[in-house]
Amino acid sequence: MGIYENYEKLWNYLSNSVLSTETLTFDEIYRIAKVDVDSSFLNRKRDCERYGITIMKINMRDRTVLFARNARSGRY
Repeated sequence: MGIYENYEKLWNYLSNSVLSTETLTFDEIYRIAKVDVDSSFLNRKRDCERYGITIMKINMRDRTVLFARNARSGRY
């Protein structure tokens, strides 16, 4: 499985969440998508926006990422 498919697992997980915002730890992201959160993670920002998800904040100290569902996604 390629890296794109791994990220797709994460975007699908988040787009199916009932929450409008969700904070995941780096470890949770790895368990869901088998990807590490590093500088390349930001390169996937446009990919997640196609799923109605925005990366709001990456906290390197706490090792968390805050995601939000876009209002236009219609899934609130």
